[in-house]
Amino acid sequence: MTQKRLQFVNVTWLALVAAATLIAVLRGITFLPLLGGAVISALPAIVGLVFLRPDKDVSPIAPPLLVICWTLLAVLGVALTGGASSPLTILFVLAPLIALNLEDTDMAAEAAIFGVVAYFAVLLMGRFGLLPAGADAYQALTVAIAFAGLVLAGLLVWVLVRDRYAGRGRAGADDAAVAEAPPAAASMPVLPASSGILLLDVTPEGRVRSLSGDTLGLVSARQGAALAHLFEPDADVSGLCPESGHARGEIRLADGRLAAFAAEAGPAGTRLLVQDISASQRQAEEATVALEAAASQLQDRTAFFASLGHDLKTPLNAILGYADMMRAQIRGPLPEAYADYPGIIHESGQDLLLLVDDILDLAKANADRQRLEPEPVDLIASAQSIVRQLDNQAERAGVKLKIKSDNEVWAEADARAVRQIWQNLVSNAIKYSDKGGTVTLDAFEAGGAAVLSVIDRGAGMSEDDLKKVTEPFSQGGNSRGRAGTGLGLAVVRSFAELHGGQLTLMSRPGKGTRAEVTLPLADMTGIEPLEDAAQ
Repeated sequence: MTQKRLQFVNVTWLALVAAATLIAVLRGITFLPLLGGAVISALPAIVGLVFLRPDKDVSPIAPPLLVICWTLLAVLGVALTGGASSPLTILFVLAPLIALNLEDTDMAAEAAIFGVVAYFAVLLMGRFGLLPAGADAYQALTVAIAFAGLVLAGLLVWVLVRDRYAGRGRAGADDAAVAEAPPAAASMPVLPASSGILLLDVTPEGRVRSLSGDTLGLVSARQGAALAHLFEPDADVSGLCPESGHARGEIRLADGRLAAFAAEAGPAGTRLLVQDISASQRQAEEATVALEAAASQLQDRTAFFASLGHDLKTPLNAILGYADMMRAQIRGPLPEAYADYPGIIHESGQDLLLLVDDILDLAKANADRQRLEPEPVDLIASAQSIVRQLDNQAERAGVKLKIKSDNEVWAEADARAVRQIWQNLVSNAIKYSDKGGTVTLDAFEAGGAAVLSVIDRGAGMSEDDLKKVTEPFSQGGNSRGRAGTGLGLAVVRSFAELHGGQLTLMSRPGKGTRAEVTLPLADMTGIEPLEDAAQ
């Protein structure tokens, strides 16, 4: 059908060129230039009539040859009739439209890009006076050909739209035709285009009635093509279309690749399934190699992070120890000018220690060596400890820390992991809050689980950011200008999942973020409150 429609388009173009030539004759244009212009204008359509015959398969060279012819016609027409201001610039749209009608989107894009480049080149050449000015005597022919190009562009668009979209809404008008269609054509399933499997519905005469799935890189795999053209010239295709029953086997494709086939005979032809064996084997081998490389890379990275973390913790502990001694003024009071420095050193060391712990925990999780020691943990008491630890950091940032609930909420969790969850979430909230803002810590029971939450009214995140911020070393768009490694939320998510819970983030840009972590609820049955036990 595509070839028939394009033949109609080519005949229409020849008729339009003939009409334009007749107009030029009536306007008295010299014979030889007129003949040359008419022949050059008609050449792309003549090539199309030769290579797009409906009774033959489309040659592999036909699409590029046609696109080249139409592009050259546009370039010559514009260059010889006034340059960039020529009305024949309309001809540049014909080559991409021809490619689209031939169902070759890549070639359509290439033709469009080449047309833009060629037009720009003509524009420059015109600027430097390298092109003929375009005689007024030939203005009539130029305008007529430009009008013909406009008509043809509209016709190509109409054919393309009618072919791809108009048929979707005419099911009622085509009921009779569908009823008369062969059963095989009516029930053709849709297979993925990258499945490596090609499903063909073949007529009794050995032509492709319809197809679905992966064309396997075969140019001849199209509707109306002869089945024999899909395989090697000396391949025996008689076994592909049994008169009855089923057939299976192997055969060589047109490019020499080995393929497996399964055929089923039907009343209206043959249903044929073809699979590229060589591609499947190659993909399996490549996937195995890729998996081995990824596993090796992950193992190397995990070992590196673990080693790095251990090497950093030793000097950090010394720094924190000396900072504590200076804060306690064990060796005497510090000069007033240096009084605040030990606290700053201690706080910065704590931040760095948290980062090292994140690296180690992430490395252990990747290596499946993370071990938890679950015990009843009061989430509110843990939150109070974190508030005391990060209060100085929040004060310097101009942010207030607030715990919403005073009631005990007990989770069955690893105490160190819970503390690290709080610390990462609260540190993030402080970092992304505006001066004067408030970060709220809360814990409660919901849905049979213990939930801890941290809420801020700061920068917030977009939907795209929420999808990636829990991945290691990933940060959202709100992180610009703020220091960070992108590990905190990844570690929080890892700890939550190790406990059988989850991390949930709710956020809007400029409105803040709410982070919730669900943990198993501790069973406190039979445990007396401390004050009751004292009595």
